[in-house]
Amino acid sequence: MQLTTDEYKGRLQWIRQAMGEQELDALLVYSWKRAQVRYVSGYHPNYVANVAMVVVPLRGNPTLLIRFLFDLGRARKMSWMDDIRASGDWAGFVRDCKAILAEHNAVHGRVGLVSGDFVVNEMPYTLYQHLADALPQAEFVPALSIFEKARLRKSPTECALMEHSARVADAAVEAAAEALAPGCSEYEVAAAAEGTARALGAEDFLCVIAPGSEELVGPPEDRSIGTEEIVVLEFATQVGGYWTQVARVFHTGTPTTEQREMYEVAYQGYLAGVEAACPGSIVADVARAELAVLKEAGWLKWREYDLGHGDGLDHPEVPAITPTSGMPIEPGMVLCIHPGLRKPGVGGAFVGGTVLVGEEKTVPLHQIPEAL
Repeated sequence: MQLTTDEYKGRLQWIRQAMGEQELDALLVYSWKRAQVRYVSGYHPNYVANVAMVVVPLRGNPTLLIRFLFDLGRARKMSWMDDIRASGDWAGFVRDCKAILAEHNAVHGRVGLVSGDFVVNEMPYTLYQHLADALPQAEFVPALSIFEKARLRKSPTECALMEHSARVADAAVEAAAEALAPGCSEYEVAAAAEGTARALGAEDFLCVIAPGSEELVGPPEDRSIGTEEIVVLEFATQVGGYWTQVARVFHTGTPTTEQREMYEVAYQGYLAGVEAACPGSIVADVARAELAVLKEAGWLKWREYDLGHGDGLDHPEVPAITPTSGMPIEPGMVLCIHPGLRKPGVGGAFVGGTVLVGEEKTVPLHQIPEAL
């Protein structure tokens, strides 16, 4: 399953409508690792030193600028756009941007900038300064909000891709669970999970494995798994461009009563968040529902890490799930809900995963057991 040219054209139409509302004559969309360029063009720069930019005039055909000539063939296969150019270095990007904007009579207009997202602004200041120097009559304005709003609600095809991604994440969990045993290393567990995910088509993979008694999240280390140890696993997989995340907890022996209680409280917090994530609510309702469960059970003081976030072409995406977020929850939104607890001397529980907000109910994409 893949996105069609018609879907990309629909995205472009929506973006241009928003450009018109903000009185923008053109839009410059720049990406390094984040997925803004991929969202509008289908192309993503996957080489360590690669970057890309899409020049979107208010009218006329958009242009995809990539850095390396050797990647031009891949770009033409991935992107639906006809005008694709290899600009080379920053000077080439500036030269080509100026020429394209001149073709569309936008060198004296309002030019929106979309670079990275709320996680990181990816456009180097040097590149911005070169653009400003080359286009002194242009007015550059932030335009990230256009893409944040456009990407918030996923299409049916995007949802299907995320369901596939979640199945791969769950398979990675099962592979990790089989490898998890006293005496094995964290690297071995991570390798088993990633190997399974890659074999099933994951193009990228993120792994967290942590001894719950010491920390809730952390990268794999050259450490042997102990006996009678509570272990937190979190895997994020990207399949077909789309990320999902699942957080699970395992024990290498027999959990104590308090460890079981801690896990069950985190699990119930996750379920409460899922139930609250329905159309007509706001994101704060999800966070408050999670926190209410932890408080009522007497575990709120042991809460650690965030309560969740959005997912999609990037990991994470908006919205951040916080008690102060007034963002409305709408059908098509994708959230990752995962309350976390850690009590010194007892362990940690980080429980949850990706959910799809439907017209009537929210559907969890992962199999999360109710008991440790």
